[in-house]
Amino acid sequence: MANLGIDRRHIAAGLGAGLAASLIWPSIARATPVFATSADSPLAARDYAPPTDMITLADVYRRMTAPVKVNGQGPFPFVVDTGANRSVISIELAAALGLPPGPRELLHGVAGEEMVGSTVATLNLGGHDQADMVLSLLPQLSIGGPGMLGVDRLHDQSLTLDFRAQRLQIETSRYARRDPEAVTVKARRRSGQLTVVDVELAGASLTAILDSGAQSTIGNMALYEIALANVPGTSWGDVAIISATGQTIGAQSAVLPRLRIGGLQFPTWSVAFADLHTFKLWNLIDRPALLLGVDALSRFESVSLDFARDEVRFHLPRPVPQGV
Repeated sequence: MANLGIDRRHIAAGLGAGLAASLIWPSIARATPVFATSADSPLAARDYAPPTDMITLADVYRRMTAPVKVNGQGPFPFVVDTGANRSVISIELAAALGLPPGPRELLHGVAGEEMVGSTVATLNLGGHDQADMVLSLLPQLSIGGPGMLGVDRLHDQSLTLDFRAQRLQIETSRYARRDPEAVTVKARRRSGQLTVVDVELAGASLTAILDSGAQSTIGNMALYEIALANVPGTSWGDVAIISATGQTIGAQSAVLPRLRIGGLQFPTWSVAFADLHTFKLWNLIDRPALLLGVDALSRFESVSLDFARDEVRFHLPRPVPQGV
């Protein structure tokens, strides 16, 4: 299979402490998947149709932004990356706003570490000022927008990725509406990120980090070894993962069966496997682990990450009422 790379003119890379990556697949989920509950009862076909190719997925990804004011100016559409614990502003926006240059600091990416510039500003999100925020600096082309919010700004918030409406909502957790029909999965904190432990792929129990800054799902090498042993006859191909800092790491990809998150069963799923620097940072080298990207999250009508309650709510596609 030919090597596949990434064209950052069309697909934005995520970033931050995880500096989640973009990845090009030959295709993803060509048909709208049908989920099943833990009892394997099929869900009826619904109105919402998830993205069926990387171009559509990249377009949805670019729309999932939050309005952020910087030093009282804006708002500007910031990407929200739940796989990053550091917020970032583009070099171009920082220059346009006259933000003061700060010291160069170490930024961790999926493929390694890099020294980048920094600045300080007051961010306003949801009407609340957060003063003296230290922000890393990266080119706007690498970020995919004028800036990005990491989980350092979401510790008491509920973040909803509404794929049906193609919008993002951040609100204080105690005021967030909880849909009684949503499938709720308990999560744990790891370096600020929400980590789901009730996950299974290729017959192996694993840890999954929900990463809204990654377009594709990526497993570590411990999970790769399990997949090799448990899913014989699988066709593997080479792909390239490129960090927003420009660093590249090779990966192996395959379509694998039996991805389960809590009581939800996924269809066969495309997964890349790589020895990411991110997994080393989170001490997830020897245990099977997965970065669950937007390709998987967008299978749902919406996904709510509640950082105050330490839970994730998956909203299954629902029919549109007649006459609407």
